[in-house]
Amino acid sequence: MAIGVEDVAGQAMDGDQGQGSAAAARAAILRHLHREWPDSTDLTARALSPRLGTADFLAAATSLQDDGLIMYEALLLGTGPSPLLVAAVLTRKGQGAV
Repeated sequence: MAIGVEDVAGQAMDGDQGQGSAAAARAAILRHLHREWPDSTDLTARALSPRLGTADFLAAATSLQDDGLIMYEALLLGTGPSPLLVAAVLTRKGQGAV
């Protein structure tokens, strides 16, 4: 079950275009997971912000995992209205990045 939260991206999402939106999505994911620490949580782009695009969410999630800042059990695509990160959590390295 995805957790619905207020727009945690805040003003950083306003007016962002292209790569800036992916950077804002990275920051939103990190902030959300930091608040949930040490528990894991399911995340969708829509739960983070209604303005967050699917491509930005996917780019942010995969780059955060590639950078070792987050880990997740699964990334589900095409199973619902938007991609779903299952059991996402900050790593030790990710805690220092927030």
